[in-house]
Amino acid sequence: MKWEGFTGKYDNLDRDIFFSTIIKDSKRRPDFDDTAKCMVWEENRTRYYMDSKWRILIDYSKNVKKVFDTLIKHAELAEQKEQVQMAWDLYLKEEILAKFSLLDLAKVQFYWGNFPYNELSWPEKAYLSHPPKVRKTWKYDPFEDRKKYESLRSKSVGDKEFTDYPEGKGKKATMKVPVTIEVDPVYDDANLKRVLMENVHEVMEMAQERKARMEKEGYIFRKEKPKDERPRSWYETGLRYLGHYRLYKCEGWEYHRVEQAFNKGWEKKKARPIERDTFMKKVKKELPYLPW
Repeated sequence: MKWEGFTGKYDNLDRDIFFSTIIKDSKRRPDFDDTAKCMVWEENRTRYYMDSKWRILIDYSKNVKKVFDTLIKHAELAEQKEQVQMAWDLYLKEEILAKFSLLDLAKVQFYWGNFPYNELSWPEKAYLSHPPKVRKTWKYDPFEDRKKYESLRSKSVGDKEFTDYPEGKGKKATMKVPVTIEVDPVYDDANLKRVLMENVHEVMEMAQERKARMEKEGYIFRKEKPKDERPRSWYETGLRYLGHYRLYKCEGWEYHRVEQAFNKGWEKKKARPIERDTFMKKVKKELPYLPW
């Protein structure tokens, strides 16, 4: 299976598969920030070419933002900028708000201003094709996924009954519980923050009560608190799986060829191979956003 819409070839295994040219720190380990940005850039770049529906949303977002930025750039006078803003507000109302779901609209607005979607060279160019001094100027929070998990919109309810998984029968732990709070919609940010802080104990009591009820129903919860940050190895492991995925899924190689390529990379201390059984078992967990 080739990348849909992708006409290039992997002519640089070090850059596109092994990612071996990532910046090294003083201890000769892959630099944490560079590794994180490389993983986010290249995973989303792969998804862009493999997921046609997602690609349409991305293209629309980038094109609309480009139009607005171009109009603002050429509006020299304050009156002209005001006219552009009025036209833009009308376009948002009639063309975007009326045609997108709230979830898709949130995605479009997220893509406008966040790494890597806001970089002009993404997704056409590989991350490591840019000089290190350029990559260092790009802003990305390596703990962004943790913040997504902490979003009050995202659900994380596990299994009530025992379920069959590749590792065997078991239950997925519940990470968060739903609670209902009453919020005045006319509050500004300052007032809302004050109210939430003043009532934080009440909210946690509601969460504990809900947790106790769900445990009686059969749900299980983790015992430890979430870590504040992902270990360095998470992004490095993700890139290893991404390199294997690209050769196996995107380029359509037989897995023994993938292993041969990575074994040669291992001999040159540029790559670490993943056995076929391990890859098949864990790839969906390591690369949850890529089609399989």
